Amino acid sequence: MPTDYYTELHDVETKGQRAFLCDSLPFPCSSLRNKVSQLILIILVFLLGFQTLFAQEVDFSGYVKELGQVSVNNDFDTVRYDNILHHRIESDWTLSQNFEFRADLRTRLLSGYTVNNSPGLKQFYEQDPNYFDLSWVWFKTDRLLMHSNIDRMHLSYINGPWEVHAGRQRVNWGRTFAWNPNDLFNNYAFLDFDYEERPGVDALTAQYNWSYASSAEAGLRLGSSWNETVLAAMVRTSWGNYDIQIVGGHYLDNVTIGSGWAGYLGDAGFKGEVSYFHPEEQFFENAGHFTATTGIDYMLSNGLYLQGELLYNGGYTQQGNPLNTLVQPPSADNLFVARSGFLFNGSYQIHPLVNGNISFMGSFDQSIFIAIPQVSISVTEDIDFLLLSQLLKGTVFREAVPTPNLFFFRLKWSY
Repeated sequence: MPTDYYTELHDVETKGQRAFLCDSLPFPCSSLRNKVSQLILIILVFLLGFQTLFAQEVDFSGYVKELGQVSVNNDFDTVRYDNILHHRIESDWTLSQNFEFRADLRTRLLSGYTVNNSPGLKQFYEQDPNYFDLSWVWFKTDRLLMHSNIDRMHLSYINGPWEVHAGRQRVNWGRTFAWNPNDLFNNYAFLDFDYEERPGVDALTAQYNWSYASSAEAGLRLGSSWNETVLAAMVRTSWGNYDIQIVGGHYLDNVTIGSGWAGYLGDAGFKGEVSYFHPEEQFFENAGHFTATTGIDYMLSNGLYLQGELLYNGGYTQQGNPLNTLVQPPSADNLFVARSGFLFNGSYQIHPLVNGNISFMGSFDQSIFIAIPQVSISVTEDIDFLLLSQLLKGTVFREAVPTPNLFFFRLKWSY
């Protein structure tokens, strides 16, 4: 994630998701979490060292990325530089005909202005927002910070129409592009462009597919209490030219029900999601709210791809730092830093090896406007180069971001 956003990390509090049975344990839950996390790491190292004993087939892949960021203020008299050297390794293990195991490790070496000027940076990266503590800082100096975390590690059982996954995984229930009120397990931050895989969550999920377009899925995300737990189910089916889904269950301290769709209006793609959240405590005294998003995408005859998306963020509450929702995964019931949002996006293949893209994000009820132009170049089959800017405008950012004009360059080698 771009490091300039963390200039005030010592004010950020990260709420971890822990097992909700912790309150009943006769010993400190943190001790149990640490021991379990250490055991997981030992098992992972053991499997890596003796892979031929356990796996019929092991596939490794990954990449190395160099991401530089220059941020300047509106008067262009303050310039800051940050840098991230990023390595990711992904592994898929075929253990038997029905069992698979996946483990992915990302490691980043951070340097620059943010590392030099953020007293709470080490504590921020050491906190894992999931149940298992699989995030750690190797070292922190005045100029460097090296951090690793395991964002995928789950065992999968696949047998015909059944799929069961246990461990850190990506549970994607969203249908739209930027905002996902149906994605109850792990939403993502749209501005975090450098995290293509998106974060995972410690969960148990089970899915039954009775046809190509129809399935039922249930999942449990662990939390330290019932109010930090997600227990939900989803049913998907097709109706005419549309794929329809219905979701519902317990989401943190709310009961929720919602629906999503994806289909076509003529030649244009038409997608949307809507969810209703109602507080469980004092159920009949408190009122709930809706959060909804809808979008259209269309490909012109000249190859220009256009997208538009609208958001009604019924759960909006004003926060001390408006950037928290933009640069960290938001909650499904409060997806933006305003009650309304819009996104317009255009993409064009300038050359077989060059793609141009520009996005505009903003709000109808807050002074927010973000322009995101970018150009990506395929240098070779394994090497890509990206130029991207995030220009944050409006009164919402005026006090919160001292250098709101962000310019990135990234070189990525995949293997």
